[in-house]
Amino acid sequence: MTQPSTAVQASGRLRAAFLAPDVAGTVRWLPDAVLTWQGGRIVALEPAARAETLPHENLLVLPGFVDLHCHWPQSHVRGAFSGQLLPWLRDSIWPAEAAFADDAVARERAHTFFVEAIAAGTCAGLLFGPPFFSASRICAAVAPRGFFEGPALMEVNAPAELACPSEQILHDIEGLPAEARRTVVVSPRFAPCMSQAGLAAAGQFAARLGLAVQSHLSENQDEVAWVRALFPSAQDYTDVYDRAGLLSPRTVMAHGIHLSERELARLAHSGTVLAHCPTSNEALGSGRMDLARVRAHGVRWVLATDVGAGPLLSQLDVMRACLEVHARAPVAPVTATETLCRATASPGAFLADLQPELAGLGTLGVGAPAHLVLFQQPLPALDAESALRGLLAQPRAALETLPQSVYLWGALQHSPARHTTPTP
Repeated sequence: MTQPSTAVQASGRLRAAFLAPDVAGTVRWLPDAVLTWQGGRIVALEPAARAETLPHENLLVLPGFVDLHCHWPQSHVRGAFSGQLLPWLRDSIWPAEAAFADDAVARERAHTFFVEAIAAGTCAGLLFGPPFFSASRICAAVAPRGFFEGPALMEVNAPAELACPSEQILHDIEGLPAEARRTVVVSPRFAPCMSQAGLAAAGQFAARLGLAVQSHLSENQDEVAWVRALFPSAQDYTDVYDRAGLLSPRTVMAHGIHLSERELARLAHSGTVLAHCPTSNEALGSGRMDLARVRAHGVRWVLATDVGAGPLLSQLDVMRACLEVHARAPVAPVTATETLCRATASPGAFLADLQPELAGLGTLGVGAPAHLVLFQQPLPALDAESALRGLLAQPRAALETLPQSVYLWGALQHSPARHTTPTP
């Protein structure tokens, strides 16, 4: 394997086995192929010719994972707490996030988060920040290209040290240079922490500036009941966001476990994406997203870690959990190759719609960002499904650190001999 040159003009060639997912949901299996990248982008992936002199590495290569729901200020306590959603937030998570009012804390933990996330194979994503604009800008300053983030909006039903009028944070976001605003996500924490006026202001702001939106939807039965009491004029939880103009093809709603037929139909019609977080749902006992109904309504969906309720930064762990959870009755058949697409190409296409220069993100297509995750090939495989199943059969505790090397825009970011700050 040739080493990349520089982070700006990273180039290289690699001969190995490849799994190449696409947005159509198929995965191409190439047991012996050569990948070439130049200037940080893929220029070719072709079966190795007989005359190829580059040695075959005993490696399995995937495109970098894309995580559309992750709380970076919870990464240092991921998997540390349990319990039902609302007391978990109140007693454990919100006190942990309060520390990010200190810029020094935010700086140290943002650096650590990106090092660990990239080492786990995540090369792009949509991140929830703490409710502090300053911490959000610190995160943006160290985030590699392809990560989007927004400070959590929390107006009401929150500790005093976390609550802030949405207008203030939205005003601060609008004051950013246009280029900096491109990676900001309008991020109402969830409906119970917002006033109806605040939600409407967030929806209008996102629409006016063309920004992505992220929030949480129907994760827990107690949460759903609370929303019903707080917004009695709304038809349901989804309608709270819909009335505020927050549903669109640029919106990601996490969880979507307890949804009615009407809500699923509305999500599908609006083009909203559901982030399915099976490891988080199991950790907090929230329930299981009804994948059969989501599919039947044609709702867009992806897989996501939801760290810190999700205990690992690894999308491999999420893929494993998705297969296990939906193999239980009532069964919703899922293949390993579909889980790979939902953790790479599908979320990559969402981010590419926000920034066209990310076209091909989460794939190994020509012109795509050269985000590569390299694994020691566990066993010989006959096809994509068996290759992935072999990878996911590794011990769960090892999945977060399973990648042998990770390349971001074609430049080496992580290997067993190198654990460095990612290159922006």
